[in-house]
Amino acid sequence: MIQSTLRPLARSLDPLPGESLAGFLLRLSYRMGSTPHRLANLCGLTCRSDSIPQEQLRGLNPDAAERLARAAHLTLREVRALTLQGLTATYPPLAKLRADEVDIGSKSHINWATNPDSRYCPGCLRGDSTPVQQAFGGAWQLRWHLPVTFACMQHSCLLENTCPTCTQPLSGRVIRRYSLVQMPHVSGLHPGQCRNRAPSPPLKPRARAAPCGARLDALREAAALSPLDMQRILDLQHNLNLRLDPGQLHCTADEQTPHTYFPDLITTARLITLSWPKGASLLPSTALADLVDEYATPYMHDPSQRGVQIRRNAPRGTAHASALLLASATALGDRDLVSLRERIEPLAREMHRRSKSVGDKLFKNNDVSATLLRATAQRVYGFQNRSTLRAVRNSYRFRTDEIPPLLPSDWFNEHFQPLLHRMPQMTTILERHLRWAGSLRLAELVCGQPWHACAETLGIPQSSARRTMNVLGKHLTTPGLWPVFEDAVDLVARRLDGQNRRIDYAHRRRTTADWRLSLADWKTLCDGVPGLEQRQATGDPRVGEAVIWCMVNEASYLHSPTVTHRRSASHSPHRLTEEAGLFANRNQRRRSYATLSRRLAAYAARLARACDEGSDLRIEVPNWTTPDSVRQQDQVH
Repeated sequence: MIQSTLRPLARSLDPLPGESLAGFLLRLSYRMGSTPHRLANLCGLTCRSDSIPQEQLRGLNPDAAERLARAAHLTLREVRALTLQGLTATYPPLAKLRADEVDIGSKSHINWATNPDSRYCPGCLRGDSTPVQQAFGGAWQLRWHLPVTFACMQHSCLLENTCPTCTQPLSGRVIRRYSLVQMPHVSGLHPGQCRNRAPSPPLKPRARAAPCGARLDALREAAALSPLDMQRILDLQHNLNLRLDPGQLHCTADEQTPHTYFPDLITTARLITLSWPKGASLLPSTALADLVDEYATPYMHDPSQRGVQIRRNAPRGTAHASALLLASATALGDRDLVSLRERIEPLAREMHRRSKSVGDKLFKNNDVSATLLRATAQRVYGFQNRSTLRAVRNSYRFRTDEIPPLLPSDWFNEHFQPLLHRMPQMTTILERHLRWAGSLRLAELVCGQPWHACAETLGIPQSSARRTMNVLGKHLTTPGLWPVFEDAVDLVARRLDGQNRRIDYAHRRRTTADWRLSLADWKTLCDGVPGLEQRQATGDPRVGEAVIWCMVNEASYLHSPTVTHRRSASHSPHRLTEEAGLFANRNQRRRSYATLSRRLAAYAARLARACDEGSDLRIEVPNWTTPDSVRQQDQVH
């Protein structure tokens, strides 16, 4: 038949809400007394001699959709609603399928994209009290083809995937291909009847196989789960249904990007399988844990496999799928980084222990969220052989030039308290390394490079960045505090991103690279401070120079041009750094140093303003003994 000469059918049906293309063909062919294969031909669908390719369930090209709409008296919108095309926006595994591949075969069922078997709810197939559904049955729902649909909310039951009589799955498989409907050349079967081949002795040559014909819409016993477990599964299905509906995403109370939830859920389910029974505690009952054990244990101990492999298909049984997804959803929680790592890191560690290659492969080329990657990656900052973690650039507005090389103390005190409370001891050196690490992590978030590569852009030597990694690795790796650290830096990043006016610290470093503090200015700064008479007379102005430079540039005095020049000139900078460190010590109690620090801060504020405005860096030092200077000093304090 020439497709362009297709004529509209004499009779048709309106699609039921949520109905699939296969279900529509079954109901319409039953009404017209024709075979599904013949009807598919009349509607312009692609047909083979023995099947109706299931690939058409993923979506129809514009020509095929127009032919079906014209023949079945449907609108193009109704035709598109019969396929899975509309769910690709909310269920990313569907979007990963290659739409341009005609014969995808069983590949459409890997990576949890679709079900190899057709699931169903007997109550839904019975239909409601309307005349149409009384005559032709209820709808075969489109979402039953998704692995994350395992329960019917209307009838509060698990879906079925096998026939109650022949006990075969409703797969529609023909050799290595899948058909929209089984035995498409058989007519007269009610849409709610089983189309599997009936179990029988070997057929005679050229004999036509008989269908099972059992009614799938008959009442049957409920699954052997306690009411509480069943309610947990129904609650999970309700949440997943909301995520599949673009208009209901606001009801999920998930602040993370919604398009990463299902990849996170599926990847976590695989992780639970590969590390089983490590994740048994995630399930609230023994019955649910036994279901996952029935699925995971034979797979992990399959003698036909060489080593550990990643199972790419979802569990076929709805009870097994529901239990595994419940464990996965429990592990994810609200996807808060700190709590997520506490739940999921033991599973990742066990998986890497069994097979490092499989562990690395599981989180490679996935659309999972950066939060899950950070929670599961073997990211050890304290060693140079860190595991590779895919760099996920963030859409922050600030640049690396606007990141202070040493995290400001007020930012550190405000956002790092959760980390400080979990650390047994805090020293001045450890605090400095944490503040360095905070700035290096901010640069990593922007440019996606490792710390040692980001260090130069912040004016920090690469050796210092590696030193910081090693120092903090001893304090944060073993207790698992890196996620707490990263969470604190995320808060700082949002704070910096929200600032309307940010400081160009790279410009300040370039401007003050050759700036020097004169001996006369140093004596004026020390003038009148009790206890600093000797420092005023014979003190080294380079101490004040290093301290002022670090205040202007929000950096460490260890990286000031004064110290680095002295170090490069083969002079020992220890005395200089020790004296400058007295001003950076937050526990300094000497009033003379506190007074001088306030004067240095006032001078640094003027110098910073001159850098930003591009004016002369020769700052006039006021006479600190005058009342105006005292008031100014108090304001700086």
